[in-house]
Amino acid sequence: MLNFSQLNEIQILMFALILLRMTGFVISSAVLSSQNISSILKISLSVVLTLIVFKSVATNQALIRLHENEGSLLLLAGREIIVGIALGFVTRLFFFSISMAGEMVSLSLGLSQAQIFNPMMGAVGNVVEQFYMVIATLLYLVLDGHHILIDGLVKSFATVEVAKLSLEVGALSEIVLKAQGFFILGIKLAAPILISMLIVQVGIALLSRTVPQINVITTSTAVTSALGIVILFISLPLMVMQITGILDLTSIEFFKFLKVL
Repeated sequence: MLNFSQLNEIQILMFALILLRMTGFVISSAVLSSQNISSILKISLSVVLTLIVFKSVATNQALIRLHENEGSLLLLAGREIIVGIALGFVTRLFFFSISMAGEMVSLSLGLSQAQIFNPMMGAVGNVVEQFYMVIATLLYLVLDGHHILIDGLVKSFATVEVAKLSLEVGALSEIVLKAQGFFILGIKLAAPILISMLIVQVGIALLSRTVPQINVITTSTAVTSALGIVILFISLPLMVMQITGILDLTSIEFFKFLKVL
């Protein structure tokens, strides 16, 4: 157990810098950043993670480096916050792609008007998006995604050492490229239902030309929603496999980002 009364000034500063990175990660990462989790619990988790890694991170070399850069304490603090938030944001790319897929599916099914609050994204979403997010969150927890990413956060102190003024800013720009790739994965995730709904709409259009007496607007809405929900549940196993692949890709990209940061 860490005894704060025995820590000197440099060690306390080291603890604060580690805590800043942990806090930045917790408030921006997937699952942990949910508004359903209280701020007190987030702070407590950040402190616990800091206590776990403090002895391994606060080596004599790191403390000497911090003492030499003590005059740039604000820059060091800002660096740790940026690193923590960047690492947390990379973990959320997984849920961004799932949310995008849910939005596109809801539009194709005509269910975009059914809006509910999405605590994971901190915004209002639709029912299909929420359904996708619940499945993704359960898979994320079942496959120990949170353990893998917390393990990556701990290992980040070996690749991106504390109390250094240098930071690979170019690595942060790669997040934009990674986000582009995950948006493409979101389109692929929604593709089966989007293609099915396109075929349904074409069929309804041909039917309306054959039987002009049919009220196309009323008929197409009911048929699209009903068939869409049926296709959604039929394609559920395929969707689970795709989400699992996206989660694995997220872990790979997370550790790649650690190496270039």
